[in-house]
Amino acid sequence: MDRYRYLVFSRKRALVLGIVQVACAGLCVVFGVLDAAFRKDTPLSSSRTPLWGGLVMAAPGVLALFASQRKNSILVSMMVVAAGLSCVAVLLISGYCCLTLTYGEEDEDVFHHHSSPQVTFVLHRMVKAANATILLSCIISLPLSCLIAYMGFRSLPCCGCYDAATGL
Repeated sequence: MDRYRYLVFSRKRALVLGIVQVACAGLCVVFGVLDAAFRKDTPLSSSRTPLWGGLVMAAPGVLALFASQRKNSILVSMMVVAAGLSCVAVLLISGYCCLTLTYGEEDEDVFHHHSSPQVTFVLHRMVKAANATILLSCIISLPLSCLIAYMGFRSLPCCGCYDAATGL
């Protein structure tokens, strides 16, 4: 009955969720690079949380893409674990972004100093916009990670909704 395990695993949903999850992780990494480029090295910003967290956020999306193509229970189990780690990473990135959104133009010890006030204003606004975009991608990514974990966990035989006699 092991061959019926994937009747409850929707390959189309896994494909769509995987693509959107990888897109959110890509946004997080790209804007994390932007945040790191224009911010001085402080103890908080030297952790590069959006970069590392974005890579962790991409893992369940990539595994969902692979699971939509191959029927493998180990791959689905890894997808569930990666989705759980992604939820933790999203919470850490959200905390980082909430803390760094409060920095303003007057914080000379946080941002690189420029002689032109217009350049300083634009760079500070750009970094704030990058943090807001990272926060928005985290808000989208958290339910996606939970849906990927739910979809994968539902198809595993250890789930209560799996009937070994019928394979459904």
